[in-house]
Amino acid sequence: MPNGCKLALPLCLLGLLGACSKTERLLVVGSKASIEQVFLAEVAAGHLERKLGIKVARKYNWGETIAVHTGLVGGEIDLYPEYGCIALPVMLRAQMDTDRNSMLERLRDEYLSRFRAVWLDPLGFDGRCQVAVRRSDAAKFKMTKMSDLARRKDGWRIGVTREFRARKDGFPLLDAKYHITLRTPPAAMEPAMFPRALTEDTIDLILAGATDIVWANDDLRILEDDARVLPPCEVSFVLRSDADQAYPGVRRTLAELSGKFTLEAVRAANIKLSDGRVAVESVAEGFLREAGLLR
Repeated sequence: MPNGCKLALPLCLLGLLGACSKTERLLVVGSKASIEQVFLAEVAAGHLERKLGIKVARKYNWGETIAVHTGLVGGEIDLYPEYGCIALPVMLRAQMDTDRNSMLERLRDEYLSRFRAVWLDPLGFDGRCQVAVRRSDAAKFKMTKMSDLARRKDGWRIGVTREFRARKDGFPLLDAKYHITLRTPPAAMEPAMFPRALTEDTIDLILAGATDIVWANDDLRILEDDARVLPPCEVSFVLRSDADQAYPGVRRTLAELSGKFTLEAVRAANIKLSDGRVAVESVAEGFLREAGLLR
């Protein structure tokens, strides 16, 4: 063998070994720190793995909106589910919009231009705030809508989810329009605590997202937002533009999830996962099967 060939062979082998030692970066799916967020993220992760035949990394329970958004923009995660009613005031610092179409258009435009991220079509459910009282109180004060809350002169004791206490589309927006008289400051608690608080009579008015597990309580009467002040709160997956280009088929596969989620299905998933005894992978797989995306 010529001397040149003897030298070239080991170099070629070293080159091949070096190439093999490099691990390809996995697509990373993230979520905020909530049961619902982890469920939505796992549905996406599982669907991507099965449909594209790829391995997906999971980084769930990152914290609140800003933390997950920072991870997306910084390239630590590639996609996560986001609520339009949160992204608009928190990330875009824009006024709340009650028009679904104009909100969606603005989110798409500004996320792409400012954050190099694609705001995909909504998943299909509206998780906007809902307000409810006990059915007995609704009958006593003849209440069917939020403006009727003024009929109780001694005021209300409102319980709110921790998320909605500070959100601009939560209690502050509600109070600015309806001027709710309170006997005590708003009590922030996890959704699972609402039934006990109602039973112990420490609260008598509830503000929570439409998918929260508290709405499984049949003793609640949801009041109509007659002033139409509470904005829609649809959920979309947000995908980094770089990831959209780096992983062929990801955007198309995520689009298959748009419109597939109902309010009832997401609420049912939250209930199943609330006590921690059922694995999120199992609930997500069941959802995909029911949606016709898994056979």
